[in-house]
Order: sequence, then C-alpha cells, then structure tokens
Amino acid sequence: MREPVDQTLDHAEIERRLLVRVRGGNPGAFDEIVVRHRLTVYRVARRVLGSHEAADEAAQETFVRAWRAIGGFRGDSSVATWLIRIALNVSRTMAVSRPRLEPFPESAEPFDPRPGAEAQVEREEAGTRLKQAVALLSPRQREVVTLKVFSDMTYDDVASVMGLSVGAVKAHFHQAVSNLRRRMTGREAKG
Repeated sequence: MREPVDQTLDHAEIERRLLVRVRGGNPGAFDEIVVRHRLTVYRVARRVLGSHEAADEAAQETFVRAWRAIGGFRGDSSVATWLIRIALNVSRTMAVSRPRLEPFPESAEPFDPRPGAEAQVEREEAGTRLKQAVALLSPRQREVVTLKVFSDMTYDDVASVMGLSVGAVKAHFHQAVSNLRRRMTGREAKG
C-alpha cells in the first residue's frame, strides 16, 4: 500500500524520503517513484526507439533494473536523472537489436473546412517535419536534443546522464540545432 507523500516538501526531500522508505523494504514507495517518473522515462525511450511498443518495453525494463539497483543508488544525482540514464542505456541496447521504425509517418489528413483549419494543418505539418528531422540526427545529437529539449533537462543533467562533459553536450546541441535548421529550411545537413 502506498503511503501518502507530504506535497508541501520540495521535490528533492520527497525523493529522499521515498528512497529511505524503499531501502526500508516498502515496495509502495518504489511504486510512487514509478508513478512520479514513468512518463519521463517513457518519453526518452520513445524518442530513442520510435515506437510505442518498444518504448513501453524499455520503460518497464528501466524500472525493473532500477528496482534491482536501488540499493546502490548513491544519490549523487536526482532520481529522475538516474532513471533517465538507465532508460537511455536500455533504449540504446534495444535500438541495436531492432531496426528503428519511422517514428512519425506522415498521414493524409482530410480537408477541414472550419476557419483556422489550414493554419492548424500547417502547424501539424511543421511539427511532423521537425520530428522527422530530429529522427535523422546522429544518435548522440538526437539523445542530446531529446534530453535537453523534450525532457527539459539542464546541460549539467544531460552531461551526467550521457557521461559527457558539459562542453561536449553544448557542442552536440549546437550542431544538432544547426542541422535541424538546415533540414527545416530544405538544405541538407549531415547528422
């Protein structure tokens, strides 16, 4: 049974207390960690793997590995950063063993006569083009963009998750943004 968490505490203190409860043998506390982080873990896996099914499998494996390793978690980073690192490693391993699916295929949308529908279609098309351009980046650049932009992590957190220096993360991010700009404007760029 899950014990309620005092929501007046700051995020770091809530996670610290959850870890104490998990290490004390309370599986409900780990359930709370899963609830708090499952969407972030899934999103990282989905961005790397490209399909819902593969991302769902990777997220499950991430939490299984986290459960097994939680006794060794030192707390040098946040629980979220630790889980994202696990999710990224699981997703990388899965990506090697399976072909990457085209994550966001274009679909033919029927005409919508409502006012503003054309602008909505244009926004959706731009979003689709951006997702496809991100999918064409090199794996390292795609991971940096996924963590920095889509997971809203700091450069320091991205560096910690990826095992890189902050400078290297910034360089990969800058190159990725340059490549995305070129692809979005129709000019080719190397991933």
